[in-house]
Amino acid sequence: MRDAVTVTEPTSAFAPAEGTSPVPPASTRAVDDTSRRRRAIHQELAVRAAVAALMFIFNELLTVSPEARAVIRVAALVSLLVNVPYYVAARSAWRRCLQAWVRMSMDVVVITTGLYAAGGLAAAAYLTVYAIVPVYTGIVFSSLACVVITVFATLAFLAMAGAQLAGVLPMPLAPAADDWQIAIFNLLVLNIVGGLSAMLADAYRRSRHRLAAAYGELERAHEQSLRMHAQIERAGRLYAVSEVVAGVTHEMRNVLQGVFGHLWLVRRKLGNTTTDANEHLAHVEASCEHVMRIIRTTLDMARQPGDAPGPVSLDEVVARATELKAYDLRRDGITLIVDVPGDLPRVRASAFQLQQVLLNLVSNAQDELRERDGRREITVVGVPDPLGCAIEVRDTGPGIPRAILPRVFEPFFTTKETGAGLGLAISAGIIERFGGRISASNRREGGAAIRIVLPAA
Repeated sequence: MRDAVTVTEPTSAFAPAEGTSPVPPASTRAVDDTSRRRRAIHQELAVRAAVAALMFIFNELLTVSPEARAVIRVAALVSLLVNVPYYVAARSAWRRCLQAWVRMSMDVVVITTGLYAAGGLAAAAYLTVYAIVPVYTGIVFSSLACVVITVFATLAFLAMAGAQLAGVLPMPLAPAADDWQIAIFNLLVLNIVGGLSAMLADAYRRSRHRLAAAYGELERAHEQSLRMHAQIERAGRLYAVSEVVAGVTHEMRNVLQGVFGHLWLVRRKLGNTTTDANEHLAHVEASCEHVMRIIRTTLDMARQPGDAPGPVSLDEVVARATELKAYDLRRDGITLIVDVPGDLPRVRASAFQLQQVLLNLVSNAQDELRERDGRREITVVGVPDPLGCAIEVRDTGPGIPRAILPRVFEPFFTTKETGAGLGLAISAGIIERFGGRISASNRREGGAAIRIVLPAA
């Protein structure tokens, strides 16, 4: 059942403790960075080991020349076993960037050695094996490293093939007439793959940074929402206490005024009495006057407005209030629909207190929909009104029982065990103080609607 309760802070695994920030401490961020780097080195070494194993299998099954098979076998085994010192060095965290460049360069050297053993220029058809290095380099390291290692692989093969043609290196196999064309084509493909890998890696990092920034903004907005909820809750309590104190103080003042009248009558009837009696009466009168001054001061403080009403733009206040509740509503799977035109006339109200009222109404609707199946929607609508403007907060919940509908704005009336029964009462007092009115009703299509009408500024 619907309850007139104040706005309370949502309980969530993501909600920070009071006075704390949701931003993780430096130690936690350091642990996350270490874990991320460890996963990256594991992925890199796994790729390198898989490539070495494939080279070894390919060599044992397809390589014809015994000399070439021996060289490729040694290169594959070295490429596989060198992962052990790579891993040890990476765990030491000594010059990580230099280690990464050494590993990438060694991969190119090993692949070039394997290609030379497979025939050098005659193995031009297998040049695409180089593409593995820039692809994982772009993913694990950076776009710049991807471009640099692509160029290095291209120059390494061209240097090896040029050394063969110049007679500096022997040719394991005689190249065919079209091997240079195949080599140029495959090198072109390699550079295209390297360039695309660099672009995709850069786009991936940019999107990851944007996602991290958006998540940070979401955390800050959530933290601000929690602070706002706490401020509104405190303001509601203070408002309720001030109303109670003002009422009690007003009644006490009436009683004291009667006491003053009786003191005057007692003095008049006693006439010339003893000095002691007059002194006692004077003390009583002075004490009553002191209490009256305290009462007047208390009433003056209770009547001071915390935020003077002025011209307020409804669309801005609604946008701010719904922005503070957006995270909680998304977490609970509740759809929020806002339809408040920007050309509505400005109303006479306090922006902060009107925002407090809207947050309270949306929170009440959220409580009704949180455990409900089916369509869960909250709609905030702004429309013109003969008095000025009207705001309606509608929901698709069970509605308000007809028996308690006339009492929802009564102070301390609640149907929930944990409710205080002050939220809607405080909201009604705020709206009435602005010269507006608030009402509750059930919608024909189901759910409840709270309508606020405010005078134009």
